[in-house]
Amino acid sequence: MPKPVRRIALRICKGRKRLYDEVVNILKEKLIEYTDVEEGIKGFDAVLVVGTDRDLLETLQYMPKKPIPILHVSPPGYTAFFTALEWESLSEGIEKLERGEYELESTTRVKAIVDGEKYFYALNEAAVFASRSAVLMNYALLIDGEEVWRDTGDGVIIATPTGSTAYALSAGGPIVVKNAPVLVVVPVNSLNPMRKPLVVPDTSTIEIRDIASSTKCEIVVDGVIRHRVRRSVTVVKAEYPALFIRMKKKLVESIERKTRIALEVSNVPPSAKFVYKMLEIHGEASIRELVELTGLPERTVRYALSTLIEKGLVEKVISIRDARRRIYRLTRKPV
Repeated sequence: MPKPVRRIALRICKGRKRLYDEVVNILKEKLIEYTDVEEGIKGFDAVLVVGTDRDLLETLQYMPKKPIPILHVSPPGYTAFFTALEWESLSEGIEKLERGEYELESTTRVKAIVDGEKYFYALNEAAVFASRSAVLMNYALLIDGEEVWRDTGDGVIIATPTGSTAYALSAGGPIVVKNAPVLVVVPVNSLNPMRKPLVVPDTSTIEIRDIASSTKCEIVVDGVIRHRVRRSVTVVKAEYPALFIRMKKKLVESIERKTRIALEVSNVPPSAKFVYKMLEIHGEASIRELVELTGLPERTVRYALSTLIEKGLVEKVISIRDARRRIYRLTRKPV
């Protein structure tokens, strides 16, 4: 049985002081020591993230080599794919942490090394694209030093089993069962119809070389980090996994939900898939923010949103922080 949790590092989504205060009050009542993630997490028993998937993915960048268990809680009105608890169950969940009544789920991450220098960790995927939408990119794919192909297309995605049901699936990749010892390589909109997704052992070294485009290219890590790529990207399985706290949530429920959404999204234009991915990560955004996040023209973003709204995947709502502001978010649907 996992050990009881007595020290918790916090990451609460920005602009939600009320949520932060409520979490702190619960921890104080239960005499649990706490600090903010930004102040350091060494020596703490767990990390509590209250926020969107983006908040969780950003928090993972703070994680040391030795993983610390993470409990991800959805804020009110939002359901995230990685969520272990809804906001309404937070107090009960913390009580279970105190008693050690939880399970730990080990999840593979990948390490992406850019130009042999800078490196990033990804829970879902590392993707290499031209920085401008609808601009082609040339590259060579090598696996364990052997050239597999040279391709021209929108880009390439290297995904973990967890990420196989995210962006990679919408781009035509396969669904991989969690904890399968594999990684997935998915060419995105290749000009060569013979280019198909590859499933490779997670012991493989995956290299993207000879990257070239009419504009600069970049790596996108879990949709939250963008970094310029000049020559190459090397992707390997990370030395340590991510550890997630689970309250007996069934894995099949998560897979069913992701699969249903992916199938619905598969029948929409690429621009709509891209907008959907940004909303999945960021939780909510205005049209202006989506234009900045995607690099797409405003008219394309508006068309993508109208398509997603028509399919019931996205809804337009009034911001609770500014009644004059209209924002878009994923529709909350039961599995």
